[in-house]
Amino acid sequence: MPRPHPSVALIAHLSGHAPGYGCASPDGRYQAVELGGDTLIVDLQERLMHRALGVYPRGFEEATPDGAKGTTLRMEGEETATAYLPAWTDLQWIALEHTTGSFWTPWPDPRTAGLPPVDETLPAEWTSEAPQATERVRRSVGDWTAWFVALAVLAFFAVFGFNAMTWALAGGWQWLWMAVGLPVFAMFSVLTVVFVVTSLRERRRVRVALGGMSLERGEGFRIGEPFDVRLLATVPEAQGGERTVAPERIAVRLMRRSVRSEADGRWTVADECCDEAIAVRDDTTRAGRVLYACELCARPTPDDAPSQWTVELRETAAPNSAPFVVAGLRLAAR
Repeated sequence: MPRPHPSVALIAHLSGHAPGYGCASPDGRYQAVELGGDTLIVDLQERLMHRALGVYPRGFEEATPDGAKGTTLRMEGEETATAYLPAWTDLQWIALEHTTGSFWTPWPDPRTAGLPPVDETLPAEWTSEAPQATERVRRSVGDWTAWFVALAVLAFFAVFGFNAMTWALAGGWQWLWMAVGLPVFAMFSVLTVVFVVTSLRERRRVRVALGGMSLERGEGFRIGEPFDVRLLATVPEAQGGERTVAPERIAVRLMRRSVRSEADGRWTVADECCDEAIAVRDDTTRAGRVLYACELCARPTPDDAPSQWTVELRETAAPNSAPFVVAGLRLAAR
């Protein structure tokens, strides 16, 4: 699901619940999230909402089971088992394009309710969502020695099986060697070929990841004045069959969320990127730690609407993915 619309965060904040699992319609008009055991549905085009009680969203479909066409939300609610009946799942479908006017209610007005607090994302560890590369496994001298020993053992038994079959050609009681040589030769010759092919073609995943992340953003910033953003992190330990590396570059964006009034008296919550920079990895810090640093500057805004400022960190290899770090910023007084 794409990032939830700001209206979802506002409604969740006013309800006192954190949004859970969510989904979006294929055309992007509707979003549905789990909210305190209910399902919150928002119409982004008409700025309307509906809260379905006691059900959970499971996805959008193109039609209802009875054939009604149009964007349809599938939900389910699990009933409690009794002494006479087992638990059962209640499936429901709502054809959103065929609902009546009483189904929807307007969004809360952020001009009076205020913007919700910034939903910060500061994970301790992060792994790239981009496709992970692979590389050939590099072996040490000891690994190559063990490899040749194993190959020699397999080849010895394969040769022994072949020689046993040749001994059986002498005839007489030596035909008994065929019962030993044939299965030994067949098994170990195949094992030798498989061992050589799989070991020489063995590859491991190169996982792009960061751990122990610490973001330095200062105590505040001023409009029109540059300020520094620094990310200190470590490279997580590699698991079996992989190697971990830190990304070469990270995209850093300065985001502004504000409430804008429109000419027709309506309003909209807008997210805009006010500045962007690329932070390059610096390995000259303390051993085991990497540093990403860049400079951002907020441009003067044409209005005085209440705003929330955040800094977002994204991976350059997957620019359309969700940011892995979202941190709030404080506008310092002049």
